[in-house]
Amino acid sequence: MEFDRKKIPSYLMILTIVAVAVFFNVLFFNTHISANDENIVDYDLSDEDINPVRESAVAGLFYPADVYQLDKDLDGYLEHVPSEMNSRPNMIIVPHAGYRYSAQVAAAAYKRLQPFKKQIHRVFLLGPSHRIMVNGVALPEAKSFKTPLGLVQVDTAVADELRKNPLFVTSAAAHKDEHALEVQLPFLQKTLEDFTIIPMLYGQADSQKIADALAPFLQDDTSLLVVSTDLSHYLDYDTAKAVDRRTAEKIQKSERVDPHQSCGATAVNTAILLARQFGLVPKLLDMVNSGDTSGDKERVVGYGAWVYQEPAEEKPLAGIELEQRNLQNFVRHNREALLQIAHTALEKAVREQKIYHPERDEFGNVLFDKGAAFVTLKKNGRLRGCIGSIKATKAIAADIADNAFAAALHDSRFKPVAAEELPEITFSIALLTNFEEIKFTSYTDLLAQIKPNIDGLLLQDGQREGVFLPAVWENLPNKDKFMTELKIKAGLSPTYWSDKVRVFRFRTVEIKDDDN
Repeated sequence: MEFDRKKIPSYLMILTIVAVAVFFNVLFFNTHISANDENIVDYDLSDEDINPVRESAVAGLFYPADVYQLDKDLDGYLEHVPSEMNSRPNMIIVPHAGYRYSAQVAAAAYKRLQPFKKQIHRVFLLGPSHRIMVNGVALPEAKSFKTPLGLVQVDTAVADELRKNPLFVTSAAAHKDEHALEVQLPFLQKTLEDFTIIPMLYGQADSQKIADALAPFLQDDTSLLVVSTDLSHYLDYDTAKAVDRRTAEKIQKSERVDPHQSCGATAVNTAILLARQFGLVPKLLDMVNSGDTSGDKERVVGYGAWVYQEPAEEKPLAGIELEQRNLQNFVRHNREALLQIAHTALEKAVREQKIYHPERDEFGNVLFDKGAAFVTLKKNGRLRGCIGSIKATKAIAADIADNAFAAALHDSRFKPVAAEELPEITFSIALLTNFEEIKFTSYTDLLAQIKPNIDGLLLQDGQREGVFLPAVWENLPNKDKFMTELKIKAGLSPTYWSDKVRVFRFRTVEIKDDDN
């Protein structure tokens, strides 16, 4: 039989089709059906299984994904900020927009960290959750966060401590696509050396509770709080400038910021509360809006950078400011002992109706130096008793114990605290400086000299007197209203005024029990 050469192309096409079909069948089998050489009984956990990594979510969107470009950009932002040696920042407030809009503002704060890059080893990151509803404050599941510059380890020990507080929850979902904290990491990687992070995203959360939870961790010289927030949103350029200017004024005066002034108002207010507690001073470093950086002035977003640090040492402290600093140092070294005394005194008062007498062999000698303190009791967040001393006449240990007893059993405004109430009772201790008389020429002049959220006031008129702690400003932020209520407390008419009235200011350092 003679072979038909004309059919060779048809034979070749058939062979090609068969070969292709076999190839794709083998590929499908290997991919979807065939077994690997390994057996599942030999399964070994990988490092990623044990230590999950939070991958970068906004690299390439909010900042460059290319490591070389990112490194170059960060160098440029930081080089444009003048170097300034000052005291170590304890907290910073920085924006969290895309780098083209706000990175130069953020750099103003991060540049302040560089001289202390070998001292700061633990960074608390606090910002709002933009994508996922969070009831409380969300910590990540991940053990590290990844950026193009590498991995940043999470301080799991601190995170686990925070999880003991019901305010804190764990949510990988909240952190997965969130930009507010991620955009801070490359700046931290460029300005610090050996550090870990505690990333925290909040939703429905109270700034006071967050501040109370973080305060014990922020008392050492190796910790930093980074507050991530933008300012006003989607206003026209001129209106945004005015709103942001008022926000800056509030921050400078340690007044609470409203949600419409900042998308991270809760975090900003947390910083304000911590600053009051630790005696830190805010400094505005830079403030612009997207109209300045992008040119579009119709709907803009505001950005600001602040640094919180101890008052400049070149201006020596004196008077009650110096005394307040000394009290802060005293509390830093004796906090647990002071809380133990108050707790023991409260328990003994309620359960046994007896005064607790701290012994010298129980506590350090410094706790028997003279001091004045107020002890405040609260139940479910509401006042349940408050008694204190305005002059240092006895050992601070005894003063706290006596006032805890009196607050529980002898505050005339309340019934004595019952034993069954104790699980719901929280307490705080306010240590007082001495008093400094305010010299004024008129009531208006007096109001001008008073410092809200900072000054405690004592008003005297003959035998009548009334005292308000600085904490009262929280409920009476208006100076005139504050003074009116103080006159009422002193047993005077709300409209009463006399040339015989004397007013003294003082400062406090407040500490709270761990359940507060």
